[in-house]
Order: sequence, then structure tokens, then C-alpha cells
Amino acid sequence: MIAWAIGLLIIAGCAAAVAYACMAPTSEWFGPVVNRGPAQSRSVVLTFDDGPAPPFTEQILDILAERKISATFFLCGKNVERHPEIARRIVREGHTIGNHTHSHPFLCPRGRKFMAREIDRAQDAIERATGVRPTLFRPPYGARWFGLMPILRKRELRLVMWSVAGVDWKYRTQAIIRTTTRKLHSGAVILLHDGHEQPPPGGIDQSSTVEALPAIIEAATKSGLSFAPIEKMMA
Repeated sequence: MIAWAIGLLIIAGCAAAVAYACMAPTSEWFGPVVNRGPAQSRSVVLTFDDGPAPPFTEQILDILAERKISATFFLCGKNVERHPEIARRIVREGHTIGNHTHSHPFLCPRGRKFMAREIDRAQDAIERATGVRPTLFRPPYGARWFGLMPILRKRELRLVMWSVAGVDWKYRTQAIIRTTTRKLHSGAVILLHDGHEQPPPGGIDQSSTVEALPAIIEAATKSGLSFAPIEKMMA
């Protein structure tokens, strides 16, 4: 009985270790990640995943333009194919674009050919629409798996995670604001969404993110933090 219990504990411990290695934004078990900038920077980075998705990406772009803030958009290739004009606007207005795979699959435990195909399809779709080939990659759900890092190195893509998540795929406006602002720190990379990984039956609705964004920006500014392009933070 004791040996059986010890075996279960070992299995549970191994499963927890693998889950941390694959999913934790700070994990570098598979390779180096960018998930925050220098603490002395007094800057933060805004990032948005899963778009482009009208009208929410455009509304976010309006807010950023009004406040002269640069952000990073990790785009899904299939959504770029649906809305190339929005992808072009993101680039035209000076924001950074990154690769978020083509169809937003969970990469654990996918094979290397599958992961490479998803990344390459997104690279090609983004470049066709915008003329820009991304140099940054964020895996859907933050999930990494064996074989991913060699694929990224071959394509000269840097892996970007986050240090503050607004949980806007789940929460409504006020909860998004609270969740994001209470964790703000110098060098933070903030994760929000302008799209949705798999559009629900009622369609995509990121209106809560749009509503929360001005308050998040205001809270950061009041804390003495500015908004920097991700390239500056990475440097």
C-alpha cells in the first residue's frame, strides 16, 4: 500500500513538473522565453492575441492611436486571411506583429511537422497581407512542446510569453481591470485579447477588453509606468 501511494505521488509530481514546463509563462525548460523587460525600465508592454477580429481590433487600435501607444499583436494566420485590411492597419500604425500559429491549436503533444506547418502557414499569411514577416512567436494557450524550439530557431523566431494576464477570455470589464492592474510592475508584458481562439456560437465578443483598456492604461500611467514597444524592452 505504501509503495502504491509513493508511486502515485511520483506520477503526480512528474505530471505537475511537465505541466509547469509546458504551460508556465516563466518556464524555460524547453528554451529561453521573453516574458518581461528590465525592472528598471519603468515601462510595460501591451500585447494582444488571437486577432485580427472586427470590430474589436479596430476599436483597440483607435484607443492606442489616441494615446500614442505602441503594442504588439500576435496574429492567427486564418484571421489575417479573413481580415487582411486590419492586419495592414496594425502595421501601418506602427505596431509590432507576431506569429500566433495559423489555426490556434493546442501544441501539446503535437508532432514537429504539425507545429512547423502551423507556424509557416501563419508566417506566409501575415507576410502576404502586410509585407512583414514576423520575428516573434507566442504559442496558443502558452503551451510549448518538444521540438518547438528548434523550429523557432530555424525560422529566427523569438518566443514571447507574458508576466501579467488580464484573463479577458473569461472575465468581464471590471474584473479584467482589477486582475491586470493589481499585478502591474515595471517591465511587465501584459496579455490581453482582441480576438478569440475558437469563435463561440454567438460570435466573438471582446467588448469587455475594449472597455477595460483605457482604465488599464490610466492605472499604469498613474503608477509612473510608460508603454514601450516590445523591441525596446527586449533590447
